[in-house]
Parts: sequence; C-alpha cells; structure tokens
Amino acid sequence: MAQDNHIFLDIIKCMIEKKKYKEACQYATLLSLQDNFSIDDFLLPLVLQDKLFGVDEFLKVSVRHQNELVAFLDMVFGKSSVRDTMVEYVGQHGIPEVKFDKLHSKPWKKLIARLLKMFKLPSDLTPNFNKRRNEGALNFLLHKRFIENSFGDESWKEMVQEAVGDDEELQKELVYQVAQYGDVSEALRWAHFYSIDKKDWPYNVRLLEENPDGNRPQQKLNQQQEEESWDNEIQPIEQIEYHKLTLPENAVHLVDNPSMFENTGLQDIDLVGVDCEWKPSFGGHINELALMQIATRKNVFVLDIVNLGNKVPHLWQELGKFLFNNCDILKLGFSLTGDIHMIKQALPNLNFSQKQVGFLDLCTLWKHIDRFAKVKLPYEVQKGGPSLGSLVHHCLGHPLDKSDQFSNWERRPLRKSQIIYAALDAYCLIQVYDVLKRCCEEVKFPFDEVCYNLMTNEKANRKKPNKVTNKKTLELSKSGYTSASQSTLGVCTGRQIKIVCDTMLQGLGKKLRSCGIDCVILDNHEDHMLCVKYAQDERRYILTKGFETFKMLNGYVQSGHCLKLISDVVEEQLKEVIDYYKIIVTKDHVFSRCQACNGNSFVKISRSTMDTLVNLSEVKTCPPPPCLYEDEATGFSSEDEYEEVVPPPPSLSRKWDLYPDEKIDVGLCQTRLGQKIQVKAVPKPILSKYDFFYVCEECGKIYWDGSHYERVLSGRLQGIVQ
Repeated sequence: MAQDNHIFLDIIKCMIEKKKYKEACQYATLLSLQDNFSIDDFLLPLVLQDKLFGVDEFLKVSVRHQNELVAFLDMVFGKSSVRDTMVEYVGQHGIPEVKFDKLHSKPWKKLIARLLKMFKLPSDLTPNFNKRRNEGALNFLLHKRFIENSFGDESWKEMVQEAVGDDEELQKELVYQVAQYGDVSEALRWAHFYSIDKKDWPYNVRLLEENPDGNRPQQKLNQQQEEESWDNEIQPIEQIEYHKLTLPENAVHLVDNPSMFENTGLQDIDLVGVDCEWKPSFGGHINELALMQIATRKNVFVLDIVNLGNKVPHLWQELGKFLFNNCDILKLGFSLTGDIHMIKQALPNLNFSQKQVGFLDLCTLWKHIDRFAKVKLPYEVQKGGPSLGSLVHHCLGHPLDKSDQFSNWERRPLRKSQIIYAALDAYCLIQVYDVLKRCCEEVKFPFDEVCYNLMTNEKANRKKPNKVTNKKTLELSKSGYTSASQSTLGVCTGRQIKIVCDTMLQGLGKKLRSCGIDCVILDNHEDHMLCVKYAQDERRYILTKGFETFKMLNGYVQSGHCLKLISDVVEEQLKEVIDYYKIIVTKDHVFSRCQACNGNSFVKISRSTMDTLVNLSEVKTCPPPPCLYEDEATGFSSEDEYEEVVPPPPSLSRKWDLYPDEKIDVGLCQTRLGQKIQVKAVPKPILSKYDFFYVCEECGKIYWDGSHYERVLSGRLQGIVQ
C-alpha cells in the first residue's frame, strides 16, 4: 500500500471534501502522502478544531509543513486580532466545529511556543512571536527593577541584554522606558551601550548627555519638581536585613570539573537540601539546567551542569544510586516538581527513579502544618505568599535576598554573589526543616508521621479526610491533628485504598482489580521485598500468604499495613481483605479497572471503528497477551479468563475514566499512550455481536459488554458488592 500510495489520493481528497479532517490526516500520515497536501487541506482545520493529536504525527515527518504551519500561525499572531483574522479564514474554507474560544492571543501564543519547542524550529521563523515575547520580557524586567526593586545590578544588565538582543526597536524602547521610570543616567548608559542615534533619545537623556552636572535651567526645574512632588514625601525605603549564609565561605564548593566531582564529600549523611538554577527564557527557548545545589549540614556543593554536563556518566550514576534513589537519605526541596523535571531532563545518567524516593517538599509540608492553629512559627510575617523567601522569614526571622534570582546562570564564570545565592537557597532548606520540626514537636504535632505520609503519597493529602471511626483518631481530631495511616483503617471505598499482592496472591490481586481496587501484583520472578518499596512509595497495604514472608514484611511497615491471609480459596481471601480493611465495594466499582494492567482509563469505540482497526492491523502486530497467572498453585482461577467484559454503559457515578474514540490513533492501531490495541485477541464472532468495545489506554486490552457482569454480581461477588 505504501509503495502504491498514489492510488489512495482521490479517496483522501474525498474525505477532505466531506470535512473528515482527522481521517484524512491519519491516512496521509500512514501512507506517507504528506507532500501531496497543503496546510489548508486538514492541518489548519484540525488546529481550529483543537484536535492536535493527528497534526503532531503528520508534522513529525514533514519539515516543510512544520515551517509553513508555524509561519502561518505567526503571521496571524502579528495581526491586530487573531479571532477576526481566523473567522474570515473559517468562512472562506467552510470549516465546521471550530473552537472559537481558542482564537485569542494567549492560546495562539502557547500553540506557537509548543510547536517551536516540539520540532526545535529556528526562531527566525516567528518574528511576530519573538517581538511580542521580548516586549513582555522587557516589561517584566522593568517592573522587577523599578517597581519591586528586587533586581541586583549585574543580574539586571545580564537579563536586559538577553531580552532585548539585536532588536533596535526594543533597544530604543528600553532607553525610553528607563528614562520614564526616572533613572536618566541608566537610560543614558543603555543609549551609549546600544549606540542609539541621538535623535531617538528622550529629551531628558539628551539634556544629561550635554550637561552631566545638571546645571541647565530645565534640569534644575525638573529636579525641583521632583523634590516638591508629594510622591517624595513618603518615608525613605527601609533597608531590609536579609537572611545570610551561616556557613564559612570555604564550606561552599563550586564543582565544575570531573576531579572535584569525584571527590565531593557526600558521605555519612541522612539529610540534604536540593535546589536548581537555570536561565529564565521568558517562554522563547527550552530551559536548560545550569546549576544543581546539594547542601548538607556542613557543606554546600554547587554542581556546574554547564561545564560537567554528561561528560562523566559513571559519576552521575553513582550520585543517583547514592543520593537520589536512596530512601535512607531525606532530600528536602521547595516546590520540587519543577526541579525534578529539570534534573531528569538534563541528567539522564542519574537513572532517576520514577517513584522519587525520599523527597519532601517543604512547600507542601508548610501548607499542611498551616492548617493546625496550635503550630506557631517563630516569626509573624504580614505579607508574602507561599514562597521560600516567605517561609524562611517565618522560620528564621529574615527573608531571602532574591536580587540574583533572575540571572544568566549559563554565563561563565559565575559571579561570587550568584554562587552564594545558589548555596543559600539549598542550605536554608535544612535550617527551615529543623525549625518546622521543633515547632511541631513542642505542641506534640505528629511531624514525622505527616512527613512520611507526604513523601509516600502526596496526592492523598488533597483528598478529604475519611470519616473518624475510632476512638484514637477522634482524640487526635479533637486536639487538632489527624493521622492518615490511622484513618485509612476506618471505613473506605474501593477507590480509596491501594494494595500490593506478593507472588503467592496473584489470583487474589486479579479479583481485587475486578472490584475496582487499585492493586499491584508481583510477578513470579520478583522479590517479596518489592512489596515494601510499593508500600513506602505509593502508600499501599501489603497482602501475603506465607508466615515467614509476613514476619519479614510486617517489620517494615506500620501496624495494620501488612495482612497475612488464612484461606487458600481466592473468593474467601477476597472476603478477608474486604472485612479487615472495611472496604465498601459498589456496583460502580466492579470491572472499573483493567484486570491485566490495573489501569482505569478506557476508550469507548464503536463497531465500525473496531472493524477499521481489525482491517488496518497487520499480521502479528497485536498478538494475544500472554497469560499473566501461570499455574493454579498461585490461586489463579481460569473460569473467566476468556470472557473479556465490562458492565453495561456507565452511569454518571462510574469510577473509571471513559474517553471518546478520537483519543486513539486508528491508523497506527495505538492508544494515545502509544500502546498497541490488541485487536487480534478478540474472537471474530464477538466483533459482529456487540456495538461497542472498551480499550484500556495503558495496555491496549479490549473489553466488551456481556452477561458476565450480572453473573459475577449474583455469584462470586455476592455479599461483597453493596
């Protein structure tokens, strides 16, 4: 088909005439027919319909269309109104289902930035986008310098040059704006720096150039007016005392070569502060990690990523193993998500664990502690949002000096003030942690337990607490504290509890998934100790059958978090778990998870889409999945192995995520997560029997409606489902 692809051109053009843009785009991609179409045929219509999945796939192999599409979007962005321009375009081409709420500058700008970043396109392709971005960057920098007064001189100079670049109009705007803010001498300095023609200088800048002593009548009048202005009657700005680094200077180590990296003194530690720095990009370019700071109680190591890069992969691997993937070392950060993303992107050799073991976000901890009135931090602060500087002020008495925050962190050599700033940002995390712990312990707040719960299951803290059901929890609640580990032993739904089954309970694990319970199942070759890792990283309860295994695993988790099952029958084991943890399972929970992979996101596809998938799938591309449960000794019941089922169409209270079939790539026979859809595993008689099928997004397994649902409810799950 790919060799004779030209014979399908007329069919695809017919699809375009019928406004079937998604299908036309998919088939053009599948048959490598990109060169036969323009961006007007289906790419721009799909953009206007906000259906970018197929567009991305099409563009990946066509640089010409990448450039043409982005150039067109930039041209529209330069117009006075994106909406007015595109409304006219939509009318001319008769495009249906347009998302008009997206036809504004902000989403349009985000789309251009996304495509530039995704395909690494040259910046000269988007002059209007660049100009608008740089104008915004300049205004931001002016505000930080003259309104917030939070810019150091060197950082100000670096970042202005970065934002203005070679744009002569922006250079003139910089001089004008700085003069407007009243710093005429600074405006004159920039006028000379950029060699701006004197005819374009503001009047007061020309005056200062001609009479630097300020003795001209007009200059004296301006000075007198400023002195008499009521704005100057306010009290002088109070000098702020900032928090200082208490470590000696020789305790701050700039690690910028392999030899220093190899000899860093990271030994015998159980606590570090971690922070990162990168050059602000103002949305134009990809942010790249420049520094990573690791603070201990005695030293701070500032790792120069620009110089080290990935030149020493073995040293990064050692650091990852010793520190970042070591749950015995507590790693402190503030708003960690951004830092961790940058570290993973820049340093793949760290082999960063997806579980992010042993990380504690002090921002999240602070918000959690702040809900309890009994915990009082040492210093009252009237202003400031949830920033690190504000938290340092609350705990240590003085805010952080952020004048070097917006610096060109990629420029070398680094200034001394930058190195000290970076070191303090990491070291203060340890100081703040100590203060928070002391304040909590003084009022008997369960600090260690809260930290443990935040590290192992951060998302759970956003949920509403479970209803208090026992005396101890009630007492803690009255005193102002609650314990997540104690409350989960009360009544909970199948959606709220998470479980890990060891290798002896694979059949039970499958049954738990059929009840909608999030359950990880260890494979035969996996070690029992992996259960502990799941329990700690994802706050799961451990289920085991062996007595010796139970004794071993139970010693690593809190009381009640590891359960030894008595029965050898899967149905009775299920009853034991439901009763012990007081789990409520309703009809809406049953079959709401994929029994093969534990996922709960499904795509609902029609019979016609299913037929298309079957026809397009190549031989042997989607083989039937192997049996996950190998023998009956594990508790596996084979009775329902060959009937793939889901309940009838879901109600509004359904406990799974259901998506329309536009969320799959029909041409590639894949889910949006890149998983092959297992069409070959569905028996042919089933294909013509049912109108709808359900595809697991995470593994591609296919389910369908059947009588099995009612039989299970009235059979093996009778007495379990409420």
